[in-house]
Amino acid sequence: MSSLARRCRRAFLGGALALVLPPLFLLLGCATGLRTPLAAAYLDLDGDGRVDRIETLEKGRVARVSQAPAPGSKPVRTVVIAIDAVPYEVFARLQREGLFGEFFPAARMVSPFPSLTNVGYAAILKTAPVLGYEDKYYDPVRNQVAGGVSDRLGNNYKDVASFHEIFDWEPPHLWGVTIYKFPMTVSLAELHEIERILHSSEDPELVLYFGGTDALGHVRGWKGFEECLRLVDQVVKGFLAAGGADRRVVLFSDHGTTAVPSRRMDLEAALDKAGLRLKPRLERPGDVVAPAYGLVGAIPLYTRCGEEEAAARAVAEAPGTDFAAWREGERVRVALRPGRPDPFDRPAEQYPDLRDRLDEGLKDHVVNPASVIVSLEDGWHYGSGLFDALAGMKGTHGGATRDASIGFVASNVDRLPETLRAGEVYPYLGLSRPPTPPRRFVDPCSGESRPH
Repeated sequence: MSSLARRCRRAFLGGALALVLPPLFLLLGCATGLRTPLAAAYLDLDGDGRVDRIETLEKGRVARVSQAPAPGSKPVRTVVIAIDAVPYEVFARLQREGLFGEFFPAARMVSPFPSLTNVGYAAILKTAPVLGYEDKYYDPVRNQVAGGVSDRLGNNYKDVASFHEIFDWEPPHLWGVTIYKFPMTVSLAELHEIERILHSSEDPELVLYFGGTDALGHVRGWKGFEECLRLVDQVVKGFLAAGGADRRVVLFSDHGTTAVPSRRMDLEAALDKAGLRLKPRLERPGDVVAPAYGLVGAIPLYTRCGEEEAAARAVAEAPGTDFAAWREGERVRVALRPGRPDPFDRPAEQYPDLRDRLDEGLKDHVVNPASVIVSLEDGWHYGSGLFDALAGMKGTHGGATRDASIGFVASNVDRLPETLRAGEVYPYLGLSRPPTPPRRFVDPCSGESRPH
């Protein structure tokens, strides 16, 4: 690295630290210690694999008895905790070890494509479409990229996605600025607040968002998930033993996370090689917009109408690309490097529900669907240069592969099917809010919403 490059990198990192240190000091001022676990006996009386009765002990005697709801019943009170990015395999392995014994075996949850937070929660919680696949997005009406870090700092990021309205609590906006650099510190603070709310709230329905796990998966991999989920198990057990066991409790994640380190895909070079240009707006033929935000395994591309295939084929040739998909009328087409198998012919266990997920990803869940969506191979990511400078990546999500796509759902009331699509989860949450009806897809190239 040249001396100039080293100076530029130091300056960049210095600016990044100037962003993360003030909210970190605020965060460290919050208590992060969890409650001491109660002495309790967790009993499965009917042998169905789920704890039915919790006996809390004081001085060797039973001081409280808490009974779980009857299977398939409709408890009058509900707690839902969304735990971001946790793969099914991690949660299921901990259940097999004996953790989360108060829940029936978790179901696999197949996320939408791309396997990203905004579209995942929009599908699971049945809300209106989000403005962008991520919080930084392309607005074709204004022909510009909007959102991103500035919205996070200004606490405006919730305007991008209406599912935020469903959460009774989610982390304060400035905590998200520090999360890639200090994922466990942020996660402990979030979990402490969730624990406090669980023990103090009298709300009949409580929906809480635990977002720190997403950064843990990116920065510390599956081991980070396991470490944190053991604490989640402790918090949930304490809540149930203290009198919350009669409520419906549902835990779920919005997508999975890969289990391999990843490196950055060079999108600009791939487009440049084909004579295309990465730009912040569409002004001339050959311009391509790709909002870069989280370090993820999918890239939404926006092009002028009629240039989708050229952009897809250009990016498909690049190292790190698995395939690129776009719509052509009612069909979904894919481009990939020569010699690679057609994604639709790949094993379903490795690429779950792929055909339907690609079709929906290019028309549903987002107000302005992308012209092309690129799915990267496990081990590759694209996103903000700022976040790249802050964190080494041990896993990501966004792509169509199994680990990125499969989250989990676990209920203490319902014996869930082995597998649920994201759009099938909502009835099991036990929430009284009616789902938002799906909107009809209108091809943006059939009108004036995108340049021709």
